[in-house]
Parts: sequence; C-alpha cells; structure tokens
Amino acid sequence: MAVGVLPGQANGWPPCLGGDSDVESAPFDTPPSPLSAVNDHADRAKGVNGHRPHSDPPSRFLDTLQNLGLGPSNGAHAGVSVFTAILPSTDGYVARSDFLQLRLQDFPFPIAKIQQCVDALKKYTAPRLSPASASSEDGLADLVEQAAGVIQWGDLEASVSILDLQQYLLGLTHELRDRLNDASWLTPRPIPRKRVALIRGRPNLTAGGHVYRAARALGLDLVIIDDEGHWLQLDTDDNRQHREAFLAVDMTEDAGVADRIIAAIARYPLPIHGVFTLSDNFFVTTARVAAALHLPANPVTAFETSVDKYRSRQLQNAPGHTARVSSVDDLDALLSSAAFTPVYPLIVKPTKGWSSECVSKVSAPADLASAVAKATARHGSAAVIEPFFDGPEIDVNFVLLDGEVLFCEVADEPPCRADRADANLNDTFSPEALTLPSALPAREQAVARNAMRDVLVRAGFRTGVFHVEARIVNSAVTYSDTGDGVVDLVLREGQDKEEAATAACKLIEINARPPGFRVSVPSRHTYGVDFFAAHMLAAVGDHDRLRLAARPFDHAPREGRTRGAQYWSRLVYVPAPKAGVVRWSSSRTGLSPCEELKRRRPDLRDRIVVAVDYCVPGDKVALYTDGARTYVAHLLVCSRVSRKEAIQIGEEVLREFRIDIEDDEKVMGM
Repeated sequence: MAVGVLPGQANGWPPCLGGDSDVESAPFDTPPSPLSAVNDHADRAKGVNGHRPHSDPPSRFLDTLQNLGLGPSNGAHAGVSVFTAILPSTDGYVARSDFLQLRLQDFPFPIAKIQQCVDALKKYTAPRLSPASASSEDGLADLVEQAAGVIQWGDLEASVSILDLQQYLLGLTHELRDRLNDASWLTPRPIPRKRVALIRGRPNLTAGGHVYRAARALGLDLVIIDDEGHWLQLDTDDNRQHREAFLAVDMTEDAGVADRIIAAIARYPLPIHGVFTLSDNFFVTTARVAAALHLPANPVTAFETSVDKYRSRQLQNAPGHTARVSSVDDLDALLSSAAFTPVYPLIVKPTKGWSSECVSKVSAPADLASAVAKATARHGSAAVIEPFFDGPEIDVNFVLLDGEVLFCEVADEPPCRADRADANLNDTFSPEALTLPSALPAREQAVARNAMRDVLVRAGFRTGVFHVEARIVNSAVTYSDTGDGVVDLVLREGQDKEEAATAACKLIEINARPPGFRVSVPSRHTYGVDFFAAHMLAAVGDHDRLRLAARPFDHAPREGRTRGAQYWSRLVYVPAPKAGVVRWSSSRTGLSPCEELKRRRPDLRDRIVVAVDYCVPGDKVALYTDGARTYVAHLLVCSRVSRKEAIQIGEEVLREFRIDIEDDEKVMGM
C-alpha cells in the first residue's frame, strides 16, 4: 500500500517525502527510507508515506490523481488529503472487481472515494518497485498509474500535527491489514468466464440487487429463468445491467417444470455452466436440472430431505419424538396409538414451508388439532409435530467445500412472541432482531458448528452456502434483562461460561441457500463475507474463488467479539404496526420512513449501516402474511464499543421508526 499525503498551504511543512518501515513510521522530515513489504499472503503490499504543499506548481502526481477522479478540486484546498494506492506485489487474475468496496465497507476512517482500477478476470501485473519509486512526485505518479486501486480518505484539518498525522496513518494501516491481509483477491491461474442461470429471479431490485451486483463484480454472466411477465424480462438498458438474458418458462410447480427449464437452457445459444435458486420451493427442481445437465450441484436427495421438515428432523430425531400427519383425522388416529406420546410444549408446522409461516407452539392438548388444521392448510402439505427445544435460538451460516467448513458464523435471535411461557396459537416465531457476533460461550458455538455441519453432511450436502436454524438446549446462558432495558444472553446462576459439556444443538430447519436478503446483510458488513457471491461460485464449480469469497476480516477477538468481526451489529425488523394503507408520516417532505428517521435523528443516522423500506404510499399491508408477521422495513445498526450498545441503538431505532397506516376494511379482513 502506498500512502501519499498532500497537506494544505497553511500547514507550512517542508516539501519532502518520508517513508515508514512496515507499521513503524519514521518521522516525516527524515530522509526517505527503503520500502518494506507488508505480509499479505499471496497479495503482499508495499508501504510509503509522503506529502507536498499545494503551493508548489501543478505536478504529474496531482494530474494522475485527478485523471482518476481523485484529489483536491483546486489549488486553494486547505486540508490534508491522504491517499492509499493498493499495489499487490505478485501477478495474478482479479477474482472480484469490487473487492475494495466490499472489504472497506464501514471503515472507521472516513473515505472520500474508492477508485478500483482493475476488471474481474483480467490479469494484473505487479509493478517492480524500488526504494526510489516513492522518493519523488513522478515516482508516486508511476505507482498510482500501476495501482490496482486507489483510496482517497476524508480530508484532515490543515493544522493537524505531524505526530497526530503519524498516529492516524498507523491506525489506518492496521485497519487496512485486518481487512486485506487474509483475503487475497488475485488468483495465480486464469479465471475462465462462466455463465450462471438463476432459476426464479428475485421479485424486485431490493431483494435481488445484491445478487445481480455480485454476479457483475465476479465477471459471471447471469441468465434469469422465470415466468413470462417478470420485471427483468423487458430488454431495457436498466435490465441489461442486471442480467445477460431472460428465458421465459412456465414455472408452474408440476411434474414437468424441470423438463421445461432444461429445454429452455438447451435452446439458449451460449453455454450455461451452473444453475442456482434462492427460492425455497425450487430447490429440488434446480437440483434436478443440474443433475440432468451434469452441472455442479449437491444430490437431489439432499434437497428433498432439507425441504421436508419431517425428513430433516429425522437427522437428529429420537424414536417417538416426532410425527407426521396429513389431517386432523390422522392426528386422532396417531394419538390413539402407542407410537407417539406428545410432550408439551411442542411445535406444529407444515412439512413444506418457510419464513416461520403457520408454525405454532402448542402448550396444551386442546390446541393441538387447531394447530394441525392450520399447518395442513398451508401448501396442501402434511404437518410435522416435533419437540419444542427450549434454549437460545441461533442461525448457523456455512460456506462448505467438499464438506470442509470454509466459513461459519453463529448469530443470535432474541426471543420472539411464541417463546413466551404464556404464548398461544396466535403468537408467531417471526424474528424480531438478529445480533452478531453471538454471545454464546465459545464452546457452545463450537458445538453448534460441529453438530450442524454433521447434519448437513448426513443430509448429503457437500459444497455451497447453507442457512441453518437451530436452538441450544442446556445452554449456560439465557436471555434476561441486563439493565437499561436491554434483554440479552447472560450466564445462568451458578454456571461457568466455559462449561458446555451438557449443551447440545438441535436442528430447527435447513435452508440450502444463503440467508435471506435481509439476514445476509449483517454477515456481509460484520465479517466481509458475501454469501450470494459464494453461492454463485459454488454453482459454477469455481472452488478457487469460493475459498477467497469465504475469508472474513482478520480483526482480533475482543470482549466476546468473534475473530473477524469488525464490530457488533444488530439487525432490526420493523413489523407493520397495524393493517391498512401505507401513508408515510413524512409525506410532506417526500422522505421514506427510514430516510425521515435519519434526518430527524442524526445521532442515530451515524450508527445506521443499512436501512431499507419495503413500502411506498398506497401499498396495502396486513399484520400477518401467510401466518407470519408482515414487515415494513429493516435496519442494521452497529457499535464498535459493545454488544449492549448495538442492542440499545437497535431498540431506539425501532422506537423512533414512524410510518402512517390508514385503516382499510379490505385489508383488515385479510
């Protein structure tokens, strides 16, 4: 990394250049020192610092920066501009064109602009550097011209002292290493261009934008396969930015849907190297298409197990603990036999379903028939009756390669309405928030990782991205009020945080895909891992880049914060406060609820990482959709101070969110 420093005229520093040795900076008024390598595995970088007053005549260095759209816009600039040029010391092929944007997101130092200077799949030739490379402005210009990327940091005050500037550069260098050192983005072998088909395009740009952008950054040509009339079908300039082509297919979920998709792919004039889906009800179909076309994929039987909640429960089941019924009559017959003895509370849910829809917690025998009737009415599927596992609920997200865990994270879901001791059939398991990294004891996180990896492999999965929902029973921690209104995991009385001998991880369900577009956001920002990119790379069999995509940041663990996490984060779901027609409370300003919140509360705005509204004025919303809570927005907040602060900020955001919904009789009756 080459760092150039341009102080303003008022500073009065001498026009000389100084160098640093690794992260130990020399004074800036000393003679230049030799460049020294920073250990960055395959992509080692070089470091050097320098500065010049703006009062000097225009230079080639400034011209080079300005040609990239960087640098001060005029000579009257009075602040100190700092630039970092990314100069890998080895040749290689670019794995992802927006690598810097991905790895520098939420950087703790303000960034003015990032200029990525390479394209995906193209070869990058490392410059042959010498100590003289950064000892003049012409030399710095040469470095910038050969850089794989250049970062312009937010300007410092012109009055900043040399000591403060040196400390700033040291902190910046350490942070860059945590983000870039363990994530090589150049591969030694050429990367062939491949084409991947998404079966069932996303319903809108909000849900699909991350997928389309990741494909473009990876140099993957994306083909969408969906019903006639999908919004990506029209051959417009905007749609061409998101996909190469659209193949219209009758996607009716019948016995012939896989054959229709196979025929459409066969008619396409260009080769397709992989297929994937993000739609739960098309997992098995997509696996059958891949098998028929001899494309990379996990076995069809693995997906058949994962989408059937009765079959997937058998992966961990004890005899007599789980049952499947197709009707209330089946339930009556089951209860009259000795094969199944229900132990309350228990869970009733459709064998086929998602998003916690029509899932009921049954605490008394009188409610069991109603729960079965609700579950069997959804998708026309049977109902599974299984134990309710009491303990902290978690998401365990994996990137696997041939059974090897490339990346695993554990995230905490705080208790929802159905977790309450007095929950009834109308209370749902719809999530209310998600907190990263997990506050489970390290040993319990290891239990979850090992148990859920084994479940995936037993189901038949070997490679790909998997979102597993589970609970920890006999955990050493439980949710409790920790003070200041914060409910979080705390040690049970008399428990040792490191004692997890009796803790076990119990599967709730397997989702053979990345977490949903909402739940993927915290992982990408907290750890720097893009699950959608990894999912597509697995689909085309690009294992070299799959390994690169699964590498998290290298931030050291601190006060319970998992290695690799750059901060604590809290994903907040905003449920519809009532049923009716959406009327934004900020209609007079024209701002959406999320934007209005950030304007009204600038103190919260600086802690909000991502904010996404789901509704526009005139939309009709219900309290529940398919038996699960209806959400109107999600927001991700962060804290570099503590997990408790992240939770507090999330709760404050939820309290301050405002959306007007007018009563509507038609919606109220939904």
